[in-house]
Formats: sequence, structure tokens, C-alpha cells
Amino acid sequence: MFKNHFKIAFRNLWKNKVFSAVNIAGLSVGLAVFIIIMLWVKNEMSYDGFHKDKERIAMLLTNQTFGSKEIQTYPAVPTLLAAATKKDLPEVEYAAQVSWGDQRMFTCGEKHFIEYGLYVGTDFLKIFSFPLLMGDAGKVLKEPNTVLISEKLAKKYFGDQDPIGKIISIEKTLSYKVEGVLKDVPENATVKFDFLMPVKDYIDQTMNGKESWEFGNIRTYVKLKEGVNRPALDASLKKFMDRYTDKQKNAALALFNLTDWYLRWDFKNGKYAGGGRITYVKLFTLIAIFILLLACINFMNLSTARATQRSKEVGIRKVIGAGKQSLITQFIGESIIMSLIAAVIAVVMVSLTIPVFNTLLNKHISLDFSGINNWLLLLSIVLITGLLAGSYPALVLSSFKPVKVLKGALDNSAANTAGVRKVLVVTQFAVSVMLIIGTLVVSKQVDYIKNKNLGYNKENLLWFASNIDVSQQQTAVQEFLKIPGVTNAAQASMTFVAPYNGGPLTNWPGKRPDQEIFFNFFAGGYDIIKTMGITMKEGRDFSAQLPIDSAAVIINETAAAKMGLKNPLGQQIETYAGKMRIVGVVKDFHFESMHNAINPLVIFCKPEWTWLYYVRTTGNNTAQVLKSMEQTYAKLAPGFVFDYNFQDKEYERLYRSEQQIGTLVNWFSFFAIFISCLGLLGLTIFTVERKTKEIGVRKVLGASAMHIVSLICKQFLWLVLVAVIIAAFPAWYFMNSWLQDYTYRISIDWKVFAVAGMLAILITLITVGAQAIKAALANPVKSLRTE
Repeated sequence: MFKNHFKIAFRNLWKNKVFSAVNIAGLSVGLAVFIIIMLWVKNEMSYDGFHKDKERIAMLLTNQTFGSKEIQTYPAVPTLLAAATKKDLPEVEYAAQVSWGDQRMFTCGEKHFIEYGLYVGTDFLKIFSFPLLMGDAGKVLKEPNTVLISEKLAKKYFGDQDPIGKIISIEKTLSYKVEGVLKDVPENATVKFDFLMPVKDYIDQTMNGKESWEFGNIRTYVKLKEGVNRPALDASLKKFMDRYTDKQKNAALALFNLTDWYLRWDFKNGKYAGGGRITYVKLFTLIAIFILLLACINFMNLSTARATQRSKEVGIRKVIGAGKQSLITQFIGESIIMSLIAAVIAVVMVSLTIPVFNTLLNKHISLDFSGINNWLLLLSIVLITGLLAGSYPALVLSSFKPVKVLKGALDNSAANTAGVRKVLVVTQFAVSVMLIIGTLVVSKQVDYIKNKNLGYNKENLLWFASNIDVSQQQTAVQEFLKIPGVTNAAQASMTFVAPYNGGPLTNWPGKRPDQEIFFNFFAGGYDIIKTMGITMKEGRDFSAQLPIDSAAVIINETAAAKMGLKNPLGQQIETYAGKMRIVGVVKDFHFESMHNAINPLVIFCKPEWTWLYYVRTTGNNTAQVLKSMEQTYAKLAPGFVFDYNFQDKEYERLYRSEQQIGTLVNWFSFFAIFISCLGLLGLTIFTVERKTKEIGVRKVLGASAMHIVSLICKQFLWLVLVAVIIAAFPAWYFMNSWLQDYTYRISIDWKVFAVAGMLAILITLITVGAQAIKAALANPVKSLRTE
């Protein structure tokens, strides 16, 4: 019996080549898009999944309360915290300090490159699963001036030689001995590095060996023991620092689980606010399911549209004894066969498009069918798709009354499917319109971010690490300014794409005893305001001609407003660096992501606190300017690599996630529309077939081709209009919720819905119009002829 079903199925596919091709194409695209999205989702969900005991690993966060309502959440904690938690909290098995991520110049023989790595505590490798391929795991990271390097660095600097015991020069001044080689960090890790060094070296080099409970200046990770009572531990952490200091009364500690680091980094008022990349994971999972459903709906529409051509086949099979169950099995079998063929084509499509997909999203996703589980998963998806797509057409076809269909009459079971299929088409276009609206909103928000006035000029601006002796910093600025094409230069302590440092001020004029405000702090050299193109509202920039500026600060508008200073110039404030006098107020500018509001900012004139230079050029003959800068840098910092970054590129990297999401939405919207058009085509074919004689009669009676085309198109346009109306509110709701994550965002106006609606109508007219014109131009003699 099954052999017979297969024969009939393949004969039917071969007989109706165009119909089969269109049907399989719709399923193939739907399955391909579904597979690609789910591969992306799987990759997103896999981050940090390789760590052993990942459920027990967490980062310690600080929830700092300012005033009565404002709570700032950040990962900065005192350097002494790691040892204290391990000593005083029985729930903590291991604790390690970790630096913020450091770039160091490695020199070995003639090879010298800038490398990225971390300074970590001795428990780091006990907390995380970063395998040590060479070296003694029990002894590493304990002695100063020792380093662990990745496989990549070992190959890069030592080739096939054994690197253990070899010496690498760091920043041309320090000699570090290689103690071990680590397996390269996986791509799906949030903690990334190419080298590890003892955290004691970091404390000695950046903090002069001084540790304090008063400031949060490092990260701390812990691994908890099994069976820990988390609510009790969370409660004890809130007041934990009170045991050691009275300087952080409003600072409460909290644990942030490893499994949430990549997906759920979104805190407001000390709690997870529901955002982060998990929002995109949920969104695209939903899109993947919708697109697969659209492909199944398309299959149903096309199959039922062709039902009239198979009515006599069903009638004959029923007359010779075929039961309804047998017919359902046959038609669902045909659907599964088409689904299998579509799956093969979909896998080929995915294999061909994955390299492009990876390039667009900077991912390393692969289609892996080496394991039996992946094959079983794909087969399950194919079977479910086949059953879902073929069930309704099978029920319709198997319900034909043989007496009616053999007499040539259209069975009511087929005719009555029109309403159901109209609902399906409306559903398809409603989803498509929602995706179109989503595409337009995402594109507008990304364009808004790219083109918004940041309050400083990011064009023709580059920055690079200093590596120049502090005593030579001002000389370096003058040397850079001598280069033709360079207009401004100054030192800085942050890259203007993320906050650098923050905390409260001790005092300012008019400060109430209970008033606490969170400020961001930034150190700059002379002319930093002019170099960055920041607008002075009042006062002046720092000047090398005024030695008193070492005790001067510049604040932004928000800081002046928050402190309530109506005449801030000349006012004295107390900071962690001592008493400072305000010499200028700048207009607000963005120095971190637009997800966040502009915070109060205090800019110190402290060139010795900076670690990079900003240089502005005219933008002309950039290659020659960079070459001259590299030569000047080589004289000022001999042996160091001139590794520069353009500010506009840094800004683009900050919003790369949004740009990638926008690209994904664009592509998936296109495929959803394509599949919906196939469904609309199915309904058009069905309608034209049913109205063949009616069209012939109208033409004989004098109806023009344009009149017939308008009659056919009219009945479909209202379906699309209904779809637009249905899609409007959910599209607005979801996109408005997405925009809430941005402090600075666009508003969704009626034009977005109008454009989406017009696009949907245009697509409908093109899809339906082609079939309508073909029907209108057909010879009426053929349509009216009877056998």
C-alpha cells in the first residue's frame, strides 16, 4: 500500500511541475530561514555553556544607592573583597579578582604586537573552565612577572618550540616568564583573553600596591559550593561591606549568575529590567516559528487551490473502495515527501548562505550534522512541517462526495474552504506587515543613533594608547601638532563610548546632608574640550599656561543642574582627588551608550591620570598623516606599536548589535513577504479556476480586460487592508517596548504604518495582478467550451 502511495505521490508531483515547484519553493525557503534563525538562537544560548558547574559561578555586583531612589549597578568592587568573601562566607568555594581587560605590548625577539588579556587572582582557573595545555595548574599565577599565554600566542611568538620558561618583554620594560599555555578561549565566551597575569602585578602597577575598601576598582568572580541557600546568601551580601568599612554605607553587593552574563545584562534600580540580548533571542525564535507557519499556510493554500483538479481522482478512488483514512494517509504522505524534498533543498540553501550570514553578524555558526541527534531533530521538524502543512488539505480532499465530483460538480467541502483560506492569507500578511513595520522602526532608530548630534565631533578623530613617559606628555602633544594635517591633540582617560569612572562628590555649595548624586569622572589634558569638539556653555577649557588648573574641573550641564548651581563658575567642590574649582561648563554630550541618559560629569585636568591620546585631523591625505604620526610616535615611545582607532568606527562598534538586528529583520521580512506572496498566489489561482466560465461570459458580454482585472484584484485588496489593521497594534506594542530600552529614541508615527500598508498593497497588486491579467486575456471560447 505504501509503495502505491509513493508512486501516486511522485506521479502527481511530476504531472503538476509548476505547482509542485512553487509549493516546494515555499517550504524550502520557510525551512531554510527557520534553520538559520534557530542556529543563531542556539549560538546565542550557548554562551558560557562550556564552563563546568556554570550554575555555581557568579560575578559580584555593586548596587550603589544615591538619594532615595536612584540605584546604579556596576561590576566594580574593592580589590580586598575577593579574599574577604572566601574567608567570611562559607558558601563561597573560590573567589578571584579580575582586571577590566588590558592591552599590553608583547616583544619576543623581533616580534612585537599589542595583545589583549587579563590580570587575575589565583582562583581564576578553579572558577572557570579554561584548560591549561602546558604547565602546572596548581602553581601558576602565584609568582610576580609570570604569564600564561594562549595556543595562538604560543604559536605566534615561539612557533613549534616549547614556550615554558621563555621570556617575553612587556611594554619594553618588564620581563615576564611563560609558565603555561592555555587552550584558546572559545568564541562563545563572555570572558575573553589571550594572556593571563597575576593580579598582584596589576595592583602594584596601577594602584602603587595600595588596596582599599573605599573604592570599587576591580571585578570579582566567585564559585559557590553545592547546595547553597541563595536567598540567605543574597541577604548576607547586602550588608557584607559594612563589616569592613563605613565609607560605603549605601553600597549593597549582589550576585549575577554566569548563565545571565551574555543575555541579561540590563539593570535598572538595582534589579534586572527584562532586557538584554535575550529579548532578541525571544523575538527571533518567534519570527522563526511564524515564518515556518507561513510556509505551512502557503502549502495549505496552494494544495486546496488545486483540489478541484484532483476531485475526480478522489471520486474514482472512493468508488473502487478507498476509505477516508487511506486517502488522508496518501495526501499527508505526499505532504511529507514534499517536505523532505524541501528540507534537502533548505539544507543546501543554508550551507550556501551561512558564510554570508556569519560575515554580516560576525559569527562562527556552522551547520553540523555529524551527530545523530541533529539528524533526528531535522527529521522531526520535517515530519511536523509535513503533518502541519498537509493535514488540512488531506481532510478537505478526503471529504469529497464521489457522486458529485464524478458528475463534474464542485463539492461543497472544497468550495467552503475559501473562507478558511482567506483567514490564512490575512494571517500571513498580518505577520508580514508586522515585520515590515519592525524593519522600518529598527532602521529609523539605527539611523537616528548614527546621525544624532553627540555633542562632540567624532569625524576625523582618532585615539591611541599613550606608552609615553608622563614627563614627556605635553612635549608629545606639541610634536603631534607639528604634523601637517593635525589640528588638535590632547590626553584622555576614556574612549567616549563607555563610562570611565563614577561615584559621589564629597561636597559642593548648597549640598544637603542627605543629598547623594552619582557622577561620572573623566581625566583629560589641556585643550581636551577643543580637541573633542565639545561646546563650552560658559567658562573656559584647561590651559597649560595656568598651573592652577591642576586643581580645576569642568562640569557638564547635567552636573550643574543636579547640584543646583545657578552660577557654577568659580565654585569649589570636594572630590575624591581633593578640593577643585569649576572653571567651565560644557553642553551635554554623549560619552556612553544611548541606552543610558547623560549622567552628571566632572572632568579633571589631570594628564598624569590619562592612558590615551586623542588627535584630530583635517581629514585630508589621511594615509600620509597617519604615517607621519607613526614616525613621531616611534620617537616618543621607541619600540612600541602605533595601534590607533578611529572614533567613528568605535561608535559604530558600540551599536553593532542594533545594526546586526536590523539586517536580520530586513532579510527575514523579505522572506516572510515572499512566502506570503506564494500563499496569495495560491488563493488567486483557486479563484481564477472557479471563475473561469464567469470571466468568459463577462468578456463575451463586452467586459474589458481592465474591468476583469479590477474585479479579481478588488476582492484581495480588502484582505490585505484587514491584515494591515490587525497588524498595526501588536507591531506598535512590540516595537514601542523595544524602543523603551533607549533613553534617546525615535517616536513611532503614522507614516510607518502608512508605508507598511502601501508596501503590502503594492505587493498584493503585483502578485494578484499577474494572474488576473493572464485570466483577463485568455480566450473566452476555451473557457465556455464544454466536453
